[in-house]
Amino acid sequence: MREYKAGLYLRLSREDIQESNSIETQRMITTNYAIKNKYNIVQEYVDNGYSGMLDSRPGLNKMIIDILTNKINMVIVKDISRLTRDKNKTGYYTEIFFPDNDVRFISVTEMIDSGERYEIDDSIMLRGIVNQYYVQDISRKIKSVKTNFKKNGEFIEHCCPYGYKKDDNDKHKVIVDTNVSENVKLIFSMYLQGYSLGKIARHLTSLGIDTAKMYKEGKAAINEWRSDSIGRILRDPFYTGQIVINKYKTDFRTKQCVKTPRETWSLVQGKFEPLISKEDYNLVQKMLANKASKPKEKYDYLLKGLVYCGHCKTRLQYKCRYRTKIRDKVLDEPQKCWYYKCRTLYRFPSVCDKGHTISEKVLNKIVIESLTKRLSKIRIDECTGKVIDDYKMNDANYKLLEQYEKRKRKLESDITVLYNKKLEEIISVDSFKEQYSKLKIEMKEVESKIVQLKQICNVDNLDEKLQKVIIDFKNGKELTNDIMQMLIKRIEVYEDMKIDIEYNV
Repeated sequence: MREYKAGLYLRLSREDIQESNSIETQRMITTNYAIKNKYNIVQEYVDNGYSGMLDSRPGLNKMIIDILTNKINMVIVKDISRLTRDKNKTGYYTEIFFPDNDVRFISVTEMIDSGERYEIDDSIMLRGIVNQYYVQDISRKIKSVKTNFKKNGEFIEHCCPYGYKKDDNDKHKVIVDTNVSENVKLIFSMYLQGYSLGKIARHLTSLGIDTAKMYKEGKAAINEWRSDSIGRILRDPFYTGQIVINKYKTDFRTKQCVKTPRETWSLVQGKFEPLISKEDYNLVQKMLANKASKPKEKYDYLLKGLVYCGHCKTRLQYKCRYRTKIRDKVLDEPQKCWYYKCRTLYRFPSVCDKGHTISEKVLNKIVIESLTKRLSKIRIDECTGKVIDDYKMNDANYKLLEQYEKRKRKLESDITVLYNKKLEEIISVDSFKEQYSKLKIEMKEVESKIVQLKQICNVDNLDEKLQKVIIDFKNGKELTNDIMQMLIKRIEVYEDMKIDIEYNV
């Protein structure tokens, strides 16, 4: 008889409120089952506070590693929903991953046991669908409850906007934080008087007022106000006593929270004191809208995305100004002049006080001369190979191509394993045909994707294409930003025209 090394998997999400699903209950059920059947418990894996829709969980990841390294060959759970609530993952674990790694799977309360032959009845997929529906239903109910709270004017968020705090006696009640509420009023007052966001930020910093982050958390990398922080306060309708509904949307699968478009928001009157009148708030919104920058002229400049400040290491801002004269000569028409500028000087002067600028024309000339010298000293084949390696590491389409090729190899392996199982009569002929048909359908889809991605990436001609780029450049052909991105990794600009260039070649 085979000796089993059992791993107990226990999971509890924040949404699980039933006592029967507690970690202790799961531990008792799975442990008692293992002892009763004389299975040796090697390891216990616990994920407390993780959704069953997540593919990656600390305990689950550790268990998978232990399976792959043959530390355990049996997995025991209270029920399948503890392992996963994703219907697709349910099928993957029970029909592919566990059988391929000779792991016996047992769900105690559902009386599911893959046994020595690693076979599970078809009802398991139905359970997976039900488990996923449960998560969706819980997500909808939670959202509905939160929305009803907000419609009644109750505050349910984790923390309050700057200028407010939660009442110690009622977690749904918000009161004015008198320690900093006057700062909010000052911000609105100064903006209505015509001060820019940057000037307001610098004024608050000069007064020694802690930023919102520093005030709330007691720590901040840089305790200086920024113009975007001022902008967020000025745009927040909460300060007029209103609560926003549908400001964020959460994906029930990934738990990722994203901000929704402002036009989809709805406002309700809250049960707390406003700091700003609606008239002043509306006037501020009009002023912000009028001062909103117009879409910049699209200009795919040569060194786009490559130029950084050598002092504070942040990317330099690409700007345009108009010159009316060159030296003492007055121009007939204003002339555009593009240049790079470090804006950290205005945001955090204590971090970078150099405030240097450099003309695009001057920087382009320096970089091209340096690049020409470098390319003249290297062999084209060596250069091409290095850049191709870098391209493969960073290109999104190529990464996706690698994933599909990896999946193809896995499918080929699965087909081989399946065929061997049929030969050894581990599975029936009908079961073999059914599983083989599914694998072949997926294989066809994967191969089609690989062909499409190869055409997009143009992988087969990449070596030849890159060599042509370098030869064209050395022969004086026109440069583009795409070429520069392939040849140069980073350009750092210092004072006194000092330039450091980090190459990909």
